[in-house]
Amino acid sequence: MTQKPVTGGVLVPACSPCDAQDRFLETTFADMLEQGMREPLDGAYLCGGTGDGMKMRLEERKAAAEIGIDICHRHGKSALVQVGAYTMRDALELARHAAKSGADGVSTVPLSGAGHAQQMQYYRALSEAAGIPLILYYMPQPGVSFSLNEVLETLTVPGVTGIKSSTNDFFFTQQLIAEKPQGIAVFNGKDEYLAPAVIHGADGGIGMWATVFPKAYAGIYRAAKAGELARAFAIQGDLNALCVIVMRRGLLQSFACLLPALGMHDRVFRAPAPQYDAAFANAFLTEARPLIEHLRAV
Repeated sequence: MTQKPVTGGVLVPACSPCDAQDRFLETTFADMLEQGMREPLDGAYLCGGTGDGMKMRLEERKAAAEIGIDICHRHGKSALVQVGAYTMRDALELARHAAKSGADGVSTVPLSGAGHAQQMQYYRALSEAAGIPLILYYMPQPGVSFSLNEVLETLTVPGVTGIKSSTNDFFFTQQLIAEKPQGIAVFNGKDEYLAPAVIHGADGGIGMWATVFPKAYAGIYRAAKAGELARAFAIQGDLNALCVIVMRRGLLQSFACLLPALGMHDRVFRAPAPQYDAAFANAFLTEARPLIEHLRAV
């Protein structure tokens, strides 16, 4: 099957639903992704953070990749598989499997506990193992933070075609956009500044709110890209107002309790992630409902 170049647009981070014992639910996953691919999105990002990929077993991640790639391609859309893992060995195995399964590209978070030189070694090995485009994922975390020059050097690895930037530091993302090697795509991963990122040259967006507000998320991206700034920032303003509530109450619980309200399976984050209860859902939805309705009406 011919690969679809992953060079920009809006990719939805697919949720990976599970049961009460945290076992991956393949049929529910397929149903949720089918629903997503009927929206104005350009593809899916499989087994990423929203997809809880790092907490899934290897066989579950492989199943999600196979199902997700098939669904994306049947809808004429791109499938990007996040293969980062806690060990380099597992990441290479997942990369080979994704390529064999027909993925349009693979992506990876930094290798846990590795310094810059080791990350470079990892990225070269991963690119060689996959043999398909590699999009890196930069998201600073305790113990995992690199300088701009180090991140730019990772983009020179043969086979690397892009990067997802999920830093709270918007200027860092601007610097990446300005300084990246020619031909490298930058995907914004911080939903709260999707519109500004696109205005400043980001090629696309990959963010969790595209899951529940696909038309709004795509609307921000496309309006910003077309220079329709009033519309882009009007939608962005509603999303950011919701994010204020979400961050105060709890990101994972708020996101999860939105899912059944929108007809989706709600257990998508595995233990020990916090789960919501009826009291939480009632309080959150009561406060957030006007914004949710605005965003769903886009």
